[in-house]
Amino acid sequence: MPRSVKTSTRRSDEVVALTAQVEALQARLEKLESPASANGSSHPSANGGQGGGGNQTRRDLLKLAGAAAAGAAGSIVLGAVPAAATNGLPVILGNSTTNDAATTTTIFPTTAMTPTPLFEALGQSVPPPVVGPTASSTAPASQSIPLIGAIGPGGSLPPIGNPPVNDYPGYAPIQGVGGVATVPDNSVTPPGTKVVSEGVNGFGSGPTGIGTTGESDSGYGVVGGSGGIDIAALGNGRIMMAPPPNSLLASPPSGPPTYLPNDFEMVRDQNGLLYVSISNGKWLPVQFGGLNQSLFSAVSNAQYALTGSNGSTWKDMDATNLKLTITPSFDCVALLTANADLWTAVAGLNQDIAIAVNGAIAGWKESGGFAGTFSPNAAFVQTVVAMAAGTLYTIKIQWKTNKAAAANATIFAGAGNGPYSPTRLTAHLVVNP
Repeated sequence: MPRSVKTSTRRSDEVVALTAQVEALQARLEKLESPASANGSSHPSANGGQGGGGNQTRRDLLKLAGAAAAGAAGSIVLGAVPAAATNGLPVILGNSTTNDAATTTTIFPTTAMTPTPLFEALGQSVPPPVVGPTASSTAPASQSIPLIGAIGPGGSLPPIGNPPVNDYPGYAPIQGVGGVATVPDNSVTPPGTKVVSEGVNGFGSGPTGIGTTGESDSGYGVVGGSGGIDIAALGNGRIMMAPPPNSLLASPPSGPPTYLPNDFEMVRDQNGLLYVSISNGKWLPVQFGGLNQSLFSAVSNAQYALTGSNGSTWKDMDATNLKLTITPSFDCVALLTANADLWTAVAGLNQDIAIAVNGAIAGWKESGGFAGTFSPNAAFVQTVVAMAAGTLYTIKIQWKTNKAAAANATIFAGAGNGPYSPTRLTAHLVVNP
């Protein structure tokens, strides 16, 4: 059963008193053993200390010292005494023989007292600040916050609240306020100096080291607040985000998250797709960008000819140069477009142009030419195809005549005398979780 504060305090006071008695008796013993006693002789008086100055024998003093020491030891045996000291006296860890702290050293305020902080370290040129306890609407009503405080050399407590009062900045039991120092700065040319002030530092070595960590059951793990930049990555500029577990994703490994976000929150699903929230509590995926990441294109300045089309079979316009092979890294919708200048050398034939995805026609258009020859028309076809992350898609331009053509009847793609007008195939992948 835990001891009361009063009991612990009483035993501590008893030990202090007994220790003082032992020290006093030891001083008297040293005086008796000195070369000249108080009566001018190197020996005690012949009457054994029963008369004259009332001196006691060395044996008597040893008995008294032993009794006092036994009393102190007995009080310790009866109940373990925590490290304690009265105002102005040092705190000693462990015992007086080995000074080995075998048990926890606990520092706590006296009942009904709220020194703030309980333990404080001040650097050079820092006057002791006056900090009041924190009032709480739940017990205890008056609290020592922080319990441990430190102010670096040349530093001072910041103004907190409205109206502002110089105080420790938060509500943590351990708080640090940075001092002010001017140190060399070799990051500039020529080398100069810079002013530094840091409240908390942490360091962890090795590839799994963690300099500073913060955790919470359902709140915020780490919070940074500033009138300037709240959080900065000043090493290599790298920031890593772990994805939510399956239980927090709509369709694992894909998002969006299933929980209601904070305004302007961001998170990645297990595919690495970044989601951000807007002010109405809705998640939006962030569009990836970049050539051959979300934008793919193939182009040719050649002129193409198709002779004897049967009007129903689609043929590759150029299976090498007008082809895209795409394996999306995210679920998406692909906006596919193809354009070409189409014309015929034989009256009565129109030209059909299509986009084929994995051998199937995804979209097509027909270009006129029925009433004229050698008259290029700019043909354009556009379609939308859903694509899944990690799946290979082969996309081609294909073409044919609008009806069966004679064996020697030809349609063409590409206008001019060369280089010919470009024929292009394009895919733009839009995130679609």
